[in-house]
Amino acid sequence: MYESILSNTLDVLKSLIFPIPAQGGIAGSGLKCGNIEWAREMGRSDNHHYPMGTAYLKMGVRGVAEKAAASAKKTESPEKRELLEGISKVYDEIGNSLARYAEEVYANAGDDQRLLRIADNLKALSQRAPVHFDEALQLVALMWYLRTLSCGGADIGRLDVHLKPYFENDISNGYLTENDVRELLCDFWLLINQKCGGDTLNNVMVGGMNPDGSDAGSRLSVLMLEATQKCAMSEPHINVRVHPNLNPDIYHAMLKVQLMGQGQATAYNDEVVIPGLIKFGIPEKLAYSYTNDGCTEIMLDGYSGIDFAHMDAVGVFELAFNNGNWAPRTYRKPVKYWHKNNAERFYTPEVVPGIPTGRVEDCETFDEFYKQFLRQYEFQTRYKANGLKRREDDRRVNIVTSLLLNGTYDYILDSGKDIQRGGFPVTAYMLFSGSIPTVADCLVSIKKLVYEQKKYTVSQIKEAIRVNFDGYEMMRQEMASMPKFGNDIDEVDLIAADIASHFCQWLDDFRNETGFAIMPALIGWRFLEEAYGVAATPDGRRYTDPIAEHYCATPGKASKGPTAHINSIAKAKDAIARSVGVCAVHITLPSNFGNTEKSLMILDSLVKSAFAQGLNQMNIAIYDAELLKKAQKDPENHKDIIVRVWGYSAQFVGLCKEMQDHVISRVAAKLT
Repeated sequence: MYESILSNTLDVLKSLIFPIPAQGGIAGSGLKCGNIEWAREMGRSDNHHYPMGTAYLKMGVRGVAEKAAASAKKTESPEKRELLEGISKVYDEIGNSLARYAEEVYANAGDDQRLLRIADNLKALSQRAPVHFDEALQLVALMWYLRTLSCGGADIGRLDVHLKPYFENDISNGYLTENDVRELLCDFWLLINQKCGGDTLNNVMVGGMNPDGSDAGSRLSVLMLEATQKCAMSEPHINVRVHPNLNPDIYHAMLKVQLMGQGQATAYNDEVVIPGLIKFGIPEKLAYSYTNDGCTEIMLDGYSGIDFAHMDAVGVFELAFNNGNWAPRTYRKPVKYWHKNNAERFYTPEVVPGIPTGRVEDCETFDEFYKQFLRQYEFQTRYKANGLKRREDDRRVNIVTSLLLNGTYDYILDSGKDIQRGGFPVTAYMLFSGSIPTVADCLVSIKKLVYEQKKYTVSQIKEAIRVNFDGYEMMRQEMASMPKFGNDIDEVDLIAADIASHFCQWLDDFRNETGFAIMPALIGWRFLEEAYGVAATPDGRRYTDPIAEHYCATPGKASKGPTAHINSIAKAKDAIARSVGVCAVHITLPSNFGNTEKSLMILDSLVKSAFAQGLNQMNIAIYDAELLKKAQKDPENHKDIIVRVWGYSAQFVGLCKEMQDHVISRVAAKLT
């Protein structure tokens, strides 16, 4: 089963080209192998969205090899024996590679003390487990690099928790100073940025609550946030778990990173996330280990992988509005994924046409109309849920994965059970549904203009949508003037909350019927493409105008300021508590927000207010819309601008024009 993975992994390790670090104290930047196809096979079935385990830190790579070999001798299962023996061979060869890397650095070091220390660390790691912080960070960096040889990046997880013992020991005995550690972290951050940037999955989580309520964070957490602030680059994507006993220094450092405006230091609410995970059925001990995956979703660091399906709510609305079909239209344009170098393509929303749920023209009341939408939404939810279940059933039988990755989990070294075939303690599947607020805006517009004011018929609205409101500007303006989500208006906010609650309930029902658990997630990362995939909509939105991101207002529609926006979101408090995948919230502030102590106090107030109202996650970005427009015209002189895209931040000038325009559309004119 593992013959090809083993052969290719050993070929990769034996062919490694070792770069000599030109600066800093961490080696690995520019590491290459002889054949990229070998590297792809080495990482087979690894979607890179979840962190590696930490067995290699606890045991060292030679220790992993020894443990796997010993376990292989004890098992009677040929499949488990093959996995464990493969892990043993791979990790022995990693040890050999570290030794060769050390020799290469020694040969080029001369009397350079920086390089000699790196070589000493590499040599030590080829023989034993790390003892010091610089050794542990070096090993993390190299294992991350080996995992990502054939891709852009991979999730890193709770790095401050995993490296805390090494850090505290070295600080207490004077082996390193905090400044030394901060510089080493900057070296690692730079290594990541030199390899990749943008949609890379390189998330780091810091802070968090222990089961006894104490803080899992430390001074190392602060230094990681300070390194992020000092480097001011897009990688890694730093996140913070917030709870009542969080060290104030960590919290303050988080606010300072947020104040940079790059959309970094996303905050997660332990007081909502952890109880939600436990209620969902995650063992309490594991629930406290949560991190975010390669984007924004909540999963378990070292105890689960993650896989997901996506269903766009605006696409569902279009199908419901047209009895299971796409809207007739006279327009369609291609769009890029997010980066300027991505190819253009015509995008179709990830929902299934052809399921009739009734002619909305025949609905005599808004309640009938709304129920027809919900029938379409329930069908789409169940269709996606069944697809995820089939994927898991197939995975248990037909899929095996990376020996490198399997060997990082200490329980796999005991069980010999592949992580893709039930080896993880928790199976984490999610169904995403983003842009519900745009659907709520559409529904309110229909409710008021068709059923209450009787200004238009559904047939008239369909004709206006068919031609993208060409010749129907008065209708479009009236639709645009209807209540919009994000302004603390119950009439629209409660519709969005009801849709979210139904979505969560349908997944609960599916679990009760099938035994297969799927985490609801109010998130949607393809909002740009979907704005080109769906037709114009009855909220007055023209084709290609933005649709809502995640569970947030449609960009440009939250006109009453961030507090009103948060209040709108919080009306779905019950659904958010059940959305254990995440309810992703992006708040964008304009540049007149400032950069003062008062600004920090406002950020503090926004985070605490949002979390007190039951939000489980919040990302804050601060932009100058005019500066972003200048950067579009003069990208060469604005390469330092970093913006939030969805579950990551990236260089603004690297985004495609469509995504740049979308980011600009988020920015309100003034902070109210």
